[in-house]
Amino acid sequence: MSRGFVKDGDIEEVPAVEQRAWIPDGVANLVTPEGLASLNAEREDIIARRDSASGNETDLRITRNYLNAKLQLLEERISSAVVPQIGEQPGRVGFGAYVTVRINGGKNRTFRIVGADEADAAKGLVSFFSPVAKAIAGRGAGETVTSGLPAGNREVEIVEVSYEPLPLTLAQAQARPVHIHNHHSARPVADDVSAVRETAAKVPSEETGRLESAPVKRDDPFEMLPLVNERGVTVGKATRKECHNGTKLLHPVVHLHLFNGDGALYLQKRPDWKEIQPGKWDTAVGGHIAFGEPVGDALRREVREEIGLETFEPVLLGKYIFESARDREYVYVYRAVSDVTPVPSDELEEGRFWTPEELAANFGKKVFTPNFELEYKKFFGKK
Repeated sequence: MSRGFVKDGDIEEVPAVEQRAWIPDGVANLVTPEGLASLNAEREDIIARRDSASGNETDLRITRNYLNAKLQLLEERISSAVVPQIGEQPGRVGFGAYVTVRINGGKNRTFRIVGADEADAAKGLVSFFSPVAKAIAGRGAGETVTSGLPAGNREVEIVEVSYEPLPLTLAQAQARPVHIHNHHSARPVADDVSAVRETAAKVPSEETGRLESAPVKRDDPFEMLPLVNERGVTVGKATRKECHNGTKLLHPVVHLHLFNGDGALYLQKRPDWKEIQPGKWDTAVGGHIAFGEPVGDALRREVREEIGLETFEPVLLGKYIFESARDREYVYVYRAVSDVTPVPSDELEEGRFWTPEELAANFGKKVFTPNFELEYKKFFGKK
């Protein structure tokens, strides 16, 4: 992780940013001319965002340190870039080539061989050190090689090699922006968040493996979230993707346990498109706190967006750190009582009240999220 130092009183804190694309040890950082131009454009964008940043003293310091940390990694990548001569061996597979292949006699697929930072399989761009690129390097059209691909050994027939642009084969249908509310998500921050997207093709769901004929909704991976230390003090920011990809960057969330007058507890069912714990019953309300957003404001926003409740009196029960295989969350836990019937948003699968007996009968049966079970037993288990 890149370190950019932020001062909190007399204590130095370190916001972390995700590393750049991986390059094997001892391998040169090869980049196409277009790739180098893209890196330089990214550099100018970060500098512009840093220089135009605004906000109070704390937010401004955090934002600039975060961007400086990203800029440091980018500068290192630019300084190590090597732009080789493209097409030195016409008709042979090399760096920068557009290659059409047929794997195990299947359909033709066309991709371009590029550098690590440019690689994006969904766009038909593969890194020069990927298994398939290494297997066909130096070969020409009409040749067939055996490659150890992630799915196992495959026969790769080279159909065409070109150093002039060819239409690339995308790994999935093009995504298109839509306007939807994100369950369990913080509100977008201008200039740091891309549009929420849904995939409109019939493709296998990343979470369930089933074919989805309807649009598949996804949380916005580029939504900016605050990073906190173990005392809950903001020390930086990162994207949702960076927080949930195993880096264990500690980020804050709010949870509300909503009871009715009879002591039943309201739970929501997570939809199948959720990246984490799809189809499980979970806390009545749970969501990320946006960068710069007060905790109380985040709680009321999430409650309003998820279950339509405007009037309630939350009581803070406590705070704790929850760690899963993919992330770490600094959780603010609240309790409230209301006899107003919640109205779950269309982003939830469903919601209903559970009696204490129903809850007890279903614990440990994978009906609830592990986070909910842990939290319920922690705060209500002895009551």
